[in-house]
This record gives sequence, structure tokens and C-alpha cells, in this order.
Amino acid sequence: MLTLRSAADLLAAADSAHALAPLARVAGFSAPPLPLDAATRGALGLDGLAREAQIVAGDGTLRALLVVVEPAAPLRERVAAIARHLARSAPHPLWLLIAAAPEQRAIAIAAWQSDERTRPRIAALVVDRSNVRVSDAETLRALAADAGDEDLLAHARFTDVLGRQALTRRFYRELEGVVATLAKGAQGRANEAQRRELALLDLSRLLFLVFLEAKGWLDGNAHYLEHRFSTCMAAGGRFHRRVMLPLFFGTLNTPPRARAAAARALGRIPFLNGGLFARTPLERRVKLTFPDEALGALFGGLFARYRFTAREDSVAWSEAAIDPEMLGKAFESL
Repeated sequence: MLTLRSAADLLAAADSAHALAPLARVAGFSAPPLPLDAATRGALGLDGLAREAQIVAGDGTLRALLVVVEPAAPLRERVAAIARHLARSAPHPLWLLIAAAPEQRAIAIAAWQSDERTRPRIAALVVDRSNVRVSDAETLRALAADAGDEDLLAHARFTDVLGRQALTRRFYRELEGVVATLAKGAQGRANEAQRRELALLDLSRLLFLVFLEAKGWLDGNAHYLEHRFSTCMAAGGRFHRRVMLPLFFGTLNTPPRARAAAARALGRIPFLNGGLFARTPLERRVKLTFPDEALGALFGGLFARYRFTAREDSVAWSEAAIDPEMLGKAFESL
């Protein structure tokens, strides 16, 4: 059985065509990789996209394409372009694409459903090899879990696993631990149930903001919260009072034209006309402050180990991630 450590090691080592073959074997492609000749590469539309390419036959019509991409463009763009070419020039095989970008220290594992009428919608795991996360390794383990299925079922599983990462027991445990830590460390007068309720509420808000920053909606910065936390710590701390509260209640719940100068200083932040960033009756009665130590552990723990990526149903790309609907199920279980 593939362990998390061995899965992470395989992803971290995937910097060449030779190192991609073990990933294909994990997914059930046991045949030896065969290099593609120039004519076949041209027919598949790989010229200018991949500097190395190998193909591995699987059961039935399953095929794994192992490529090392040209470095001139981001890996995402290369994967999308290769998928479009394959969907057009070779739509009948059931493809699993494993692509490495050594210069970018990145790897992508992708699958898609071909449809002659529309562009392929790609389900993909994209990994930073210098920072392989637990969720990356768990996704690879999920690909390996049922290797040996018949081709149509196996390919459907590829697109499902790569398009969404199931909430694992590990994630539930970490989520429960974060809520308990925040509740225990909160400063202020409140009973245990109130502490837990307010900790869960603020955690849900922060996690929602992680989805927004992944979309570039928090001042155009994909690491907005982490950077704000670091800046606040360098200026004396008190992140909850100095950043979280103004962000929640003076910025996100307030139209830009009505924001105070302190709120505008937080950057280009959207107005969310919903209930998540409205004070609850409990918050109006009970005042708690979450300490920097607990919040720092959150940023360095849960947020660092999982990717939280909002779905983009309008585009041809879907990443392995924990999405808002799945997160809601997690909160219901706590």
C-alpha cells in the first residue's frame, strides 16, 4: 500500500521523464513507457509544448502520456494546451497526462472527458515539488487506491479524484483541533460552549477568505492573510483586534464607498452582502479575543497543509482541492 511518505517522495522526485514513470505505475499503468517518435509527437500536437514525451499503455483504451514541458510558459498553460490537442487529435483513448516542469519545480497530473463540441474540462492536481503538501500525497494515494479497474471506470475515477479531494479523517481531526485550540486560548469571559461557537465562526470566516484569496479577490494577493499576519506581527501583534475585526466588520460587510480610512488601507477587498460577516447575537453579547499564538498555528498548520481552491465551473480547469461545499460538510460534523 502506498504510504503518505512514499507518495510525497514520488511527487517531490518527479523532475524528469524517467521519474514520471513511477507515478504512472501508481495509477495502474504497469507497461514500460515508450518514447514517441517525431511524427507521432507532431500528430498529437506536442511540438513546441513538450521537449520529452513517452506513452504508457494501460488496460483497454487507457493511455498515460508522460511529458516534460517546454519552460517558456506556466505548467497550467502547457497542460491545458496539451489536453486540447489530445482531445482534438486523439479523442478515443482515455488519457491520463503526467507533466513535469523542472524549471518551475512543478508537476501536474490531469485527466478530462473528451467532447467534440466543447473544450475539455481538465481535472488536475498541480504540485509544487519544493512544498509537497499532505493533500497532494493523499490525492496520489487515492489514484492508487483502486488501480486495476476496467478502463472506463478507472478513467472516471481519475477525473473524480483529480477534480476534488475527499475530506479525510486527517482533515477532520485538524479542523477539530484548531477549533479547540482557538476556543481554549481565547481571552475574555465566556463559557465553554460560547468559546467553541465563536471559534468555529471565526475559523469559518477565515477559511472562506482563503477561498477568496485563491481567486485573487483579496487585494490581488494569493497569500493575503499570511502576509497581513506577518506584517501585523512585525508591528507588535494583536492580529485579531487589528486585522481580523476591521476586515470582517468594517470592510467585507461594508460597500467600498462607505468604508473608513482604516478599512481602505486593507487594500482592494470585495463587499460581501451576506450574513457570514455580520455580527451574530452571541458576538454582540460576548467579546473574545483570539491570541496571536493560536492564529499563527492556524496559518502554519491547517492553511499550510491543505489547498483550499474555489471551483470555477465556467472555465476548463478544476484542481484537487477542498471546496466550499465540502468544507460546509466538515463544519456540520464538528
